[in-house]
Amino acid sequence: MPHYSFYLPLTFLPILLVGVYFLFEDRLASSRLCLAFWVASLILIALVGFYVVQDHALYDYFKGYYHGGRKIVRNLDVLYDEACYGFTNFPLFAYLFVPLANLPKELSGRVFYLIGYFFLLPLAYWLVVASKVKGWKIFLVLALLALNGPLDYSVWLGNTTQIVMLFVLLAFFSLDRGWDWLSGILLGAGGLIKLPLVLPSGYFFIRGKWKVVGGGLLVAGAALLLSLTLIPFQINSTWLERCVLMMADNPTAAYNNQSLSGFLARIFMPGNYGWDPLTPTPAYIAASNIGGALLALPALYILIAGRKDERMTFHRAVEFSIILVFSLLVSPIAWTHYFVLLLIPAAMILGNPERLPYRNGMWILLALSLILLSIPKDLSLALFEWSESALMLSPQFIGGLLFYGLLLWTWEVSRKTQTARRAADVL
Repeated sequence: MPHYSFYLPLTFLPILLVGVYFLFEDRLASSRLCLAFWVASLILIALVGFYVVQDHALYDYFKGYYHGGRKIVRNLDVLYDEACYGFTNFPLFAYLFVPLANLPKELSGRVFYLIGYFFLLPLAYWLVVASKVKGWKIFLVLALLALNGPLDYSVWLGNTTQIVMLFVLLAFFSLDRGWDWLSGILLGAGGLIKLPLVLPSGYFFIRGKWKVVGGGLLVAGAALLLSLTLIPFQINSTWLERCVLMMADNPTAAYNNQSLSGFLARIFMPGNYGWDPLTPTPAYIAASNIGGALLALPALYILIAGRKDERMTFHRAVEFSIILVFSLLVSPIAWTHYFVLLLIPAAMILGNPERLPYRNGMWILLALSLILLSIPKDLSLALFEWSESALMLSPQFIGGLLFYGLLLWTWEVSRKTQTARRAADVL
């Protein structure tokens, strides 16, 4: 398909297999048949996935993970140059890639792609299960996943976003089962890999879910202890300065930065759409401060107004998702592929486990936001070249704004429904 990567038809395969499973779920009720189906699916995915890596793909893997895995045990001094070459989310994370980095480069890329490719199978399965969609909505959710531009971009780049997305899904499934410690551990691991997940994970601290908080702190504490033990302080300091703080103070106007800072940088500092941090102008600073405050107010409102609400798993998921969208929008960097994470709350809204009385406007808002959130990167670039409008470079940001509004609306409907049901129970 135009504007998608070479990998799109291959991404379809594991998602299609999950669709086949749910289509014939009743006939696969036998544990032996079910096991045979999944084993056969994994074998098919392995055979297809091992031979499809293109030379020009997996940029994030080779620039970051592969390079970091080689240098973390060979030459620490060349990590995190001015371009942050060897970036692996945080320095300790590079140790996970040492086994792959010791393989020949081409073979290493194939193995890494295959690992991410395998994860698409449980990702598709748990997106359906955790969202509790039924009937034709199962296949709608799977189609939205298969055609999601940010997911296609993550696969092409050789990133780990789809793996982190599975962590978040399993965290909410665990929370629904009362496995709070496991939920916290999964969210903590996700937050270490994708920094915009740190703020929404802190939501559970505000809500007093101490076991979830404990699980997250367990992961964070272990990572901190190992980092201080295994990684020289200077390397940690260089990573923090060059790969985190520099981006926080200086906006990046790159087409694939879909945060508020990227959106405003493209408007107030046009003409430079690369990845180099820019010196902010007074107009940008003023707009950024106002925009950030306007986005923060609804999030603060739900945290304060909803502190005494009865919080079922769905309601918690909506509140968490509001903070997640807020975090993505105000983060200094929110790469395009991060926005595939918003398919989780979108699927939960479609599942509607609490049978909330959605209004027609909510369905329209959901459709519009999903269209914008799902636009592939190359299509937004093509629209930009055609229109010469910087707005065309921000589909995920604009879609994120619409989705933010939808989640706030859903939260209000959920809250009113809970109040009405409690009143009915009293009567």
